[in-house]
Amino acid sequence: MSLAIPSTTLLKGARLQMTRGARGTVASRRVAVRVNAISADRGSESKIQVGVRHSMRVTRLRDIVEVSPDLWGPTESSTVPNKKATRGDGLTQATIFKELLLASKHFRLYSQKIHGDGDVYGVRFLMGSPRMEGLDDVFRVTRCVAERDEGLMNLVPDSSGMMVAEIMFPLAMPLDNTIEDLSSLVRAIETQIIEESTVCLMEKGSDDRSVFHGERRLNKYFTGMYARAPDLLHRGTCTSSSPTPGALEASKEMLHRLWDGEESADVVLIDEVRARVEELFCGGNGRAVVHPSGTDAETMPLLQAVLASRALARRVPESDRPTDFRDGIQRGNVISLVACAGEVGSGTTEAAEGRFFSKAVPLGGNRVDMGQELPALHDLAAMESVELVARGGDTDVGRGKSDYDAIVEAKAREALASDPAAVVVLHTVAGSKTGLVMPSPAVADTLTAEFGERVVSVLDACQMRHHPDLIPRWLNDQGPILMTSSKFFGGPSFGSAVFFPHRVVDTMNDQLAEESPATVAAIAEACASYLTHHDIGDVLPKLHDAMPPGFCNSGVLLRWAAGLHEMETLNETTEANGGIANTEKHVRAWVQAMRDEAQKFSPHLEYVPAVDYEGDWQLGGVNTIIAVRLRSGPDDDFFSTADLKKVYALMTADLTEFISPESTMAERRVASQKCLTGQPVDIPGGSVLRTVLGAAQLKDLVSGKQPLDQMIEDDHVLLSKLALIARQYDYLLSHSL
Repeated sequence: MSLAIPSTTLLKGARLQMTRGARGTVASRRVAVRVNAISADRGSESKIQVGVRHSMRVTRLRDIVEVSPDLWGPTESSTVPNKKATRGDGLTQATIFKELLLASKHFRLYSQKIHGDGDVYGVRFLMGSPRMEGLDDVFRVTRCVAERDEGLMNLVPDSSGMMVAEIMFPLAMPLDNTIEDLSSLVRAIETQIIEESTVCLMEKGSDDRSVFHGERRLNKYFTGMYARAPDLLHRGTCTSSSPTPGALEASKEMLHRLWDGEESADVVLIDEVRARVEELFCGGNGRAVVHPSGTDAETMPLLQAVLASRALARRVPESDRPTDFRDGIQRGNVISLVACAGEVGSGTTEAAEGRFFSKAVPLGGNRVDMGQELPALHDLAAMESVELVARGGDTDVGRGKSDYDAIVEAKAREALASDPAAVVVLHTVAGSKTGLVMPSPAVADTLTAEFGERVVSVLDACQMRHHPDLIPRWLNDQGPILMTSSKFFGGPSFGSAVFFPHRVVDTMNDQLAEESPATVAAIAEACASYLTHHDIGDVLPKLHDAMPPGFCNSGVLLRWAAGLHEMETLNETTEANGGIANTEKHVRAWVQAMRDEAQKFSPHLEYVPAVDYEGDWQLGGVNTIIAVRLRSGPDDDFFSTADLKKVYALMTADLTEFISPESTMAERRVASQKCLTGQPVDIPGGSVLRTVLGAAQLKDLVSGKQPLDQMIEDDHVLLSKLALIARQYDYLLSHSL
């Protein structure tokens, strides 16, 4: 992106256009006063006068250091030639530009340098908006903005070798009105700084799945925080997404509000996110705790189970408990049953038993070991996860095990019988990575009716591919819900929340009140790697008060702003176009057309039949995930998960230069299309790749922006590219792509 200012005057050597606005800004008028004062005081050998002010802000939550935008280093050579400064000369332009930077919160002024014979003035500065987490972020923003408009500004080393941006004055063109034209220049640079700062902050506060690399700042899923490219065919909302342009603008708007809201902004904005999410989904039946991802959101149902088990331990005679729990400290005992293991988040098993599932944690900047226990939590309760794989064998590969309900129920009963204070966290998955709904809701109904508070009945709705009635119904009838903004809705990865029924919130608050301050502090310590007190809010006040003070997780806030944009615009589009019934018709039409399309590419591509569920378990009553297997030829084995990960990467690239020389023009057109699918999933019979319906596509269908036949043409290209890669897989891998 260039520094584009609407204008008729072109700066040579830089992608910058400038014009004068109808009237000067307050900042520019203030600058005029200061510049006039400087000019009046200047003698024949005067020096540029600058105020040097320093400020630093450090928070308790993280080592966030905000360098004041008013920091101004000494001039390296400040003698001004003995000549009268006229409007448009280098000295006046540099002085005005410096004062404009001082008036902006997006620059970190550094120094000034006089070049040559004293008629060229360089202003050196760093760029980065408020809330940057240290100088590394400021350097990154500075480099990105400077490199995009090389010619206007350049990166130069200071005396210590640190790279700073420099603009040389006078500019290579006449200025009609120096202050107004330079104000336009600063506003144009600010626009890029704000975008780069927004992207930088959106990357924060997540785990090691959100490590970004390269100029395009992509993670291992080939998504990032820049707006998704318009030439990308995005069908990967079951895995990860970059924001749409509208969603990124929503994040920028939220960031402006964070800057403008001063000390109260963190509380107000996270509370607003919570309220908007609750209004969209809960139907008045629950409250939300905001989380960085659906995997670490497992912490909240686990906490509910720990509190419930400890409450039971205080009531149950110690002699009735297993020997390991007869130590007089009334430890809890929690067993988490992970349903659809292998088809839910890869770190679910670790997270569900209070262990780190990533080497990086969202808050604190700490590095941890995979599987390491969360601090203090295991002193309060024993924790165990049991993985229950839903599929088995090669027959009827689209469906789960026929006796899966019985397996899950038997494991739950076994765990509950082992200890009268044991609590089971039972997961019901409302859409696995391939769309399975397992175990059936009858298992949760049976167990909660019989065991009550000893069963924490969790709905894993992270894919969010269900009817809107499901969440309020589950909150009314069962327990907590894991949800995300970053799967079906296509918000940037990742954003999540846990919904709790009101009765569960009341019970947890009562149980927290029964615990000692030291125990509540231990729980807060366990949560502090994932949550700030802002994320908890007034849902659990005692826990909120025990959490470390500090800023909100700005990355979560900005990613949620983007996700809410997708959620609310889909809701608005649905209401404006015939309601949910009409939207579901479009869903069914796309799914049926895609299932038909996916069966046209045999033998290289094999469609894996999906399972549809009645009721509110799926939007439109159909599975919006299309799973396919790939192979090079009819007698070849299907590709492994490792192979499909390479295919996943190849799909994101223009392969025109790498396919076989014998390829047809039609194949070359297909090869040029960049596509994002869902990542592979290992299931019996062979791993699958997925292409899915997401909220952005659905909005286009419902609003009429893109008719179904045109969308299916796009999807045909995606399937054609999958088949092409399968046919030429060995040839493609012979290149270093």
